[in-house]
Amino acid sequence: MPRRRALTDAQLAALFALPTAEADLIRHYTLGPDDVVVIARRRRSHNRLGFALQLCALRYPGRLIRPGELVPLEVVRFIGEQLDIAPEALADYAARAPTRYEQLDTLRAVYGFDSFTRPHHQDLSQWLVPIALTTVSGKAIAEALMAELRRRGIAAPGATVVERMVSTALLQAERHVANLLVRTLSETQRIALDTLLENHPDNHLSVLAWARQSPNLLGHRSLVRLIEQLRRLRSVGLDADATLPIHPDRVKQLAREGTRLTAQHLKTLSPTRRRAVLLVTVLETIPRLTDDAISVFDRLIGQLFRRAERRANATLQSDARAINDKVRLFSRIGDALLAARQAGEDAFAAMDKIIPWDRFAETIAEVKGLIRPDGPDYLALAERNHRFLRRIGPVFLDAFNFQGVAPSGGLLRAVDAIRAFYVGNRRTLPPDLPTSFIRRGWRPAVMKEGKIDGQAYELCLFAELRDRIRAGDVWVADSRQYRAVEDQLIPHPLFAAMKEAGPLPVAVPMECDAYLDQRRALLNERLAVIADKAERDRLEDVRLSGTTLKITPLQAVTPEAAEALADRLYGLLPKIRITELLDEVAGWTGFSDEFTHLRTDLPTTDRRVVLTAVLADATNLGLTRMADACALASYKQLVWTAGWHLREETYGRALAAIVEAQQAQPLAARFGAATASSSDGQHFPLGGRGESTGAVNPHKGTEPAISFYTHISGRYAPYHTKVISVVEGEAPHVIDGLLYHGADLDIAVHHVDGGGVSDHIFALCHVLGFRFAPRIPNLHDRRLYTFAPAAQWPVLEPFIAGRIDEPLIRSHWNDVLRLATSVRTGTVPASRMLRRLGSYPRQNGLALALREIGRIERTLFTLDWLDDPVLRRQATAELNKGESRNALARAVWFHRLGRIRDHTYESQQHRVSGLNLVVAAIILWNTVYLSRAVEALRNQGENVPNDLLAHLAPLGWQHINLTGDYIWQPEDAPELSDFRPLRIRPSPPNTFDVRALSA
Repeated sequence: MPRRRALTDAQLAALFALPTAEADLIRHYTLGPDDVVVIARRRRSHNRLGFALQLCALRYPGRLIRPGELVPLEVVRFIGEQLDIAPEALADYAARAPTRYEQLDTLRAVYGFDSFTRPHHQDLSQWLVPIALTTVSGKAIAEALMAELRRRGIAAPGATVVERMVSTALLQAERHVANLLVRTLSETQRIALDTLLENHPDNHLSVLAWARQSPNLLGHRSLVRLIEQLRRLRSVGLDADATLPIHPDRVKQLAREGTRLTAQHLKTLSPTRRRAVLLVTVLETIPRLTDDAISVFDRLIGQLFRRAERRANATLQSDARAINDKVRLFSRIGDALLAARQAGEDAFAAMDKIIPWDRFAETIAEVKGLIRPDGPDYLALAERNHRFLRRIGPVFLDAFNFQGVAPSGGLLRAVDAIRAFYVGNRRTLPPDLPTSFIRRGWRPAVMKEGKIDGQAYELCLFAELRDRIRAGDVWVADSRQYRAVEDQLIPHPLFAAMKEAGPLPVAVPMECDAYLDQRRALLNERLAVIADKAERDRLEDVRLSGTTLKITPLQAVTPEAAEALADRLYGLLPKIRITELLDEVAGWTGFSDEFTHLRTDLPTTDRRVVLTAVLADATNLGLTRMADACALASYKQLVWTAGWHLREETYGRALAAIVEAQQAQPLAARFGAATASSSDGQHFPLGGRGESTGAVNPHKGTEPAISFYTHISGRYAPYHTKVISVVEGEAPHVIDGLLYHGADLDIAVHHVDGGGVSDHIFALCHVLGFRFAPRIPNLHDRRLYTFAPAAQWPVLEPFIAGRIDEPLIRSHWNDVLRLATSVRTGTVPASRMLRRLGSYPRQNGLALALREIGRIERTLFTLDWLDDPVLRRQATAELNKGESRNALARAVWFHRLGRIRDHTYESQQHRVSGLNLVVAAIILWNTVYLSRAVEALRNQGENVPNDLLAHLAPLGWQHINLTGDYIWQPEDAPELSDFRPLRIRPSPPNTFDVRALSA
């Protein structure tokens, strides 16, 4: 018998629970005419009602009602109304045991129901194994079992038997998967996998733990280390491109076990199970290390050019005074020459009065010394960094297999030639190196007097290779992020089958002409309307004349009464510790149960321990210091809980539970529309080892940092967040949050600030069914695009840049649909594809077609923006919600001076997920108690107008103790019916009175 549990008590109770919701009762418990005839054969009303209850319970959830069981009143009332029997009649049912058994015999005879027997147990246990192979969730297997029992008409056994069958199926599936993976391995590969658990010769770690580590610092040693790790894992001899013959969920589970289990734990597993975990771990680690190595190479090459730029700027700064002096001198000389020419005097004599000729000659020499190249000095850059390139170049080219599109053939041939040159250990480059990939700006430096400058050639090669990998023209074998774009989309045959079978998950017509006809008619209509209003100066707060476009900034519209009301309401909220708040919200929503164990899929037995680990992430305190500050759990307990229960997907499910609860609050509906949302990035500085993973954005500061990019609903619920680089554009990540949040939200309109705007986002949002409504900076510099000649709208003509390329859209319409379908179904993240498309060279058809669609949608939106002040005000209001939420996040994230010291993406993502979860919990708690405060004021006879509640924000934290007092109450958190008392006190004289608002 399996020793571990597969289902929680709550899951088992839900599995056997009778439905109580009206929709479920109608669906499952509506009796047919034949049922009524059979039921009517019972003589007494209580027997008829009891018989009907047994019949309905056998149909759903598929079990018998137990003697003495309390049946929900909703069920009894719903069935009794169909039979015209009062619910009270059920009290007399089954007073005689023979009556109950007789009815069960009748149910078996008339409806064919059967009791659960040993043959059924054996048959269904075998039937469950294929189901268990497709999932790792015990709940999903149990639901499938109950559905199959209902289909076969077999009364379900007890909860213990069901759980035992699910556990057995999971165990058999694990063994089957392990055997399936390991039987393909040769004896050499099995030995190689086992040696990964031996100690590494250079440190105290196992070889596997060493190979999984991410680099601590950015430098050539990090790149060399990553490549050594890759070579060690590749030496096992596994085919990295092979498709594993098991379900993706099983692959994820085995890979996560490989990252969580130590070498000592892995050695205790059976050989088959151990090798299966190691095999999947190796195959999943190789792409990650490959991506890390390519990323480090990208940043190292970029670092060379940024250092050169900083040196040039520093030189320019140091020469600024000398340059200014020379400019003044030449200005005086120019004035003297012009005056001499006008007066007919000798020009040389006039110059001699300004500066002696010998001094002028010295000045000219000084000026020549101040001359700098217009662009980067590639020769100097190559000479300065040649030794560095020779450190990373040979190992980098030797470690990876590069492939690319046809136009990149010259670059790939050059890569092969330089790789062979490095292997041959020669001093001079061969004379017949490919040069077709060298761009015009590089040619003067590389082709020096008709000959190739070796140092400049190598630097040009690596810089071009980096750019082509970024753009997707060149891809890397074994990579996940940098593989061919074509391989990341849904395969063509599958897409064609999806298109033929039914409508695709997109919001545009399948035929391109239908889309173009629709948008052409709408765009021409909107252009005519806006042109007419502009000519008559009828655009509100917009002045459009000649080449001038000016929009009057919006004024704040928050009434003083609303601010006073907010102060009054927050003054009523009870004081609370952050630990108590989390525990209370967990009691309301059950979000802590979403942090399930990686292997068993069960929640932790003490939710306060997992909440402590979450709080350690959210406050940036860390597990070590949290263990010292909190007496509830030791450091080992917290590490174990975080390792097995805190993952990206469990954080996502827990956040979804909180978000859905907050969205359902009646007061939340006053905050804004449920269909609107916005997103923005928030920068956090890095410290310690974390500095190596960050970048410097000169527009945001001078320190290494990362950005937490968060989506927030119109009702203040932060429903998605992720870590991005501060130097990376926010636009590619907009759609990730809209599609992959996991909460029950129906977002229709999304707002961003300037950093999230691009034509590609406009296009893909429209194709996927979202209205993209950004606040576009410098709108007067953004040009419009039309289907017809611009002369048709004279007043708008100065703002029209050109016409839409319809043939280009037609030729790539199917590719656009395939891209959108791939993104919608999660085949490839939207951010990854948009980054690649945004980096593509101009000749890429898909990127250009998407840009043309984006120009159509951006033009339509711009016209709406000019015409609709309500839209402008709504976008500003929604974006302000995100900025206000950022202040709350900053208050929660206060430990370690607000600096992130984690150096791996996974750890950083855990931090941002924990922070967003706690912020969401605070927002839900505030929403609930603000609603109670409003109700309390109204119960006292005070008038609280609903229109003022729209200006209320559940983002206050003055009443919450966030700093260091991490004490947990031993008792359970109160339920929704057991709230904390408000701090209600009489209003002092000369203070705000809500009743005055009605005047």
